[in-house]
Amino acid sequence: MKGFLAVILNMGLVRKPTIPEYWNKSHASQLSRWFMKMFSRNRFQLILTFFHIVDNKGIPHRNSPNYSPDGKIRPLVDHFNRVAGYFYTPDKNVCVDESLVGTRGRTAMLQYIPSKAAKFGVKFWVLAESASGYVHNIKCYLGKKFSPVTQLQQGTEVVLDLIRRSNLLNKGYHIISDSFFCSLDLAKRLLNLNTYITGTLRANRQMPLTIKNANIDVNETVYVRQGNILATAYKGRNGRKPVRMLSTNAHAASLNGKPAIIEL
Repeated sequence: MKGFLAVILNMGLVRKPTIPEYWNKSHASQLSRWFMKMFSRNRFQLILTFFHIVDNKGIPHRNSPNYSPDGKIRPLVDHFNRVAGYFYTPDKNVCVDESLVGTRGRTAMLQYIPSKAAKFGVKFWVLAESASGYVHNIKCYLGKKFSPVTQLQQGTEVVLDLIRRSNLLNKGYHIISDSFFCSLDLAKRLLNLNTYITGTLRANRQMPLTIKNANIDVNETVYVRQGNILATAYKGRNGRKPVRMLSTNAHAASLNGKPAIIEL
């Protein structure tokens, strides 16, 4: 079984369009001999077909109130999070985003995201170190039907949950996110927990009117600060609309000439 898992992991490093291609002998220059030595194609695909990490008898029935669509993969996800957190402590700058694991299998967790390469798949929320990309914690999105009801925006709930599960709260960490997650409400909540955030803002989110209604020219910037919270709007050379950002870990300054590259 360790050999099977080793093949799975190496398939993530050595990319081929389909699984049978790892055993294709048509082109000598593209042979993947290591995979051939580990398993025959038929044996590998047979194991893959019947591979389980949970006994189906222990999974609640679909009609049970205890049923969860991630029952067959939850032990693997939990183990990954324990190991990832045990062996490495991320630097102070981390990012939160979504990742789609491509599949067209029959599952209540199946999502359709046309902007992604796979389009169909299971969505994971991911917290990773910004500099290295090291994934520190993941959470499977169960779909609207199986997700707990909360008064918070989904993006706010996801960030707070991931940072808590990662045991990174109240340690001065700085989160970078896109407009799906970032909001004024989240920034205030994180500040109370000694945690910072920088991200873009959607135009329909709560923000100072100076930023929301900013009517600015190309290469012009406006900003508003309240305590540690800085909100800005900027219109780039090729932008038709201002880009709005919020940060609790930045300062505002006027610059002449080409802006410097910012390294987080």
